[in-house]
Amino acid sequence: MTSSSSKPVALVTGGGGGIGLAACLQFARRGYRVALCDLDGARAEASAEAVRAAGGEALHLVTDIGDSAQVQALLAELRGRWGRLDAAFNNAGASALRTALADTEEADWERVIRTNVTGNFLLMKYEIRWMLEQGGGCIVNNASVFGLGGSTSAAYTASKHALAGLTRSAALSYAAQGLRINAVCPGLIDAGMGARFIERSPEQVTAALALHPAGRAGTAEEVAQAVVWLCSDEARYIHGHLLPVDGGYGAR
Repeated sequence: MTSSSSKPVALVTGGGGGIGLAACLQFARRGYRVALCDLDGARAEASAEAVRAAGGEALHLVTDIGDSAQVQALLAELRGRWGRLDAAFNNAGASALRTALADTEEADWERVIRTNVTGNFLLMKYEIRWMLEQGGGCIVNNASVFGLGGSTSAAYTASKHALAGLTRSAALSYAAQGLRINAVCPGLIDAGMGARFIERSPEQVTAALALHPAGRAGTAEEVAQAVVWLCSDEARYIHGHLLPVDGGYGAR
């Protein structure tokens, strides 16, 4: 029988719902203990309870990933509780209206860049340091299809391209030291930001779905399955890959 202390540990940021919650549940099904964080404490607690209800172990924390001290405190708490970090899904992100560059307010630019770029830089910095110390680990970032192509949202597109670049840079730097670093690039997903877009802009959804050859929005579970696979031994020779989970959007 496997002891709790020998089980691998996964960290999921933005774990309070949508893709984050689906990833927490997928990791738990694969035998991971799951640490999750979110800005919304009630949502984080609800996700942790969902993991426990499914038979898994969960730790939840409230964290602003754009704050270095809070990121370090998150990982210190995890280290003190479970002592290891085998996989990290850096999923937390800030959305932005579909605003062209000249119409983008500086405050919106700074908000999106702070979370999507600086926040994920901080997470990777301290996750990588810990994983190097323990001799290995896997990181998956959520880079979006807009990290591969463009959209009219200047701030969001720029932030996701930056995250794609951070992913590849880190993968090149640390592949020989036992770390695997990749990203998923979801298309329109019927959860989280995607669900809010579907609810808010039904006329735009029809146009968006026309760009997805699969003819439908994806599910949070489909993204989560790709994330957990990238963290598995089945993907052990994959480094620096930006994996579209997009119903064929990027193949057009």
